[in-house]
Amino acid sequence: MSETLTVLCFIVLVATLVSASIQDLRSREASDIHWIIIGVVGIAAMAIAAFDNITMERTMICAGSALILFDILYDRKWPLRYDAVFYALLAVLFIVPLLTSFDDTFVKESIVIPVSYVLFVAMYFSGVLKGGADAKCLISIAIMFPVYPAMFGYPLISVPGLPLTAVFSFPLAVLFYASVFVLSAMIPMIIMNVIRGDTKMPKMFFGYRTDAARVAEAHVWPMDKEASDDGKMWVTPKIPFIVPITAAVIFVALIGNLFFLL
Repeated sequence: MSETLTVLCFIVLVATLVSASIQDLRSREASDIHWIIIGVVGIAAMAIAAFDNITMERTMICAGSALILFDILYDRKWPLRYDAVFYALLAVLFIVPLLTSFDDTFVKESIVIPVSYVLFVAMYFSGVLKGGADAKCLISIAIMFPVYPAMFGYPLISVPGLPLTAVFSFPLAVLFYASVFVLSAMIPMIIMNVIRGDTKMPKMFFGYRTDAARVAEAHVWPMDKEASDDGKMWVTPKIPFIVPITAAVIFVALIGNLFFLL
């Protein structure tokens, strides 16, 4: 992908994430239109990059990425046999290029897309990622930037080549730094718990005590099944994770991945 096209994609990505962040802050939800924009623009940019040396394998990668975007956005009610065919086709679209054209850098870099897809979906169903929008956001980012964006001298920290950038890919780095930002933001909450004497381990590191009557209308998840004798219960805040994801995208794209300094 050319640097000019990379910059255009980055502008679209940040603008869309800012819009999603505002919506997430207001309602703890983000419309799928944001992931449609990021994914479609990413696939279009991928197709433009592939057109420099168009091959069947590169076409299959673009088609597979489109199917991944379709899968995360379309809540279908198909029979199980249709799903089996769908995922078999999806696997073929990525496995065949890897087997036949692994020496093609375009193909090697694109492996991050299905790996990120499987990883983030697994994180969502296991509860590591609390919101479906968070998983969709990270997968759409992987489609647009399976590799670290290179934009006229940015990021400031040099990006090594494969296989290191495939192991610690751009979307995975975004998730890591977004998580660091969230943990940093929770420090004031931990201090507040200490001041109040609410030091029950390990809950004091993940939430705070509040009136049970307020839980239903607050942006929180209960950590207790019922209130204590004083009418309070431990809750963990529903953090609008799209916001730290947006900050992480900007940080990693402009500053870079600090692990690459090691």
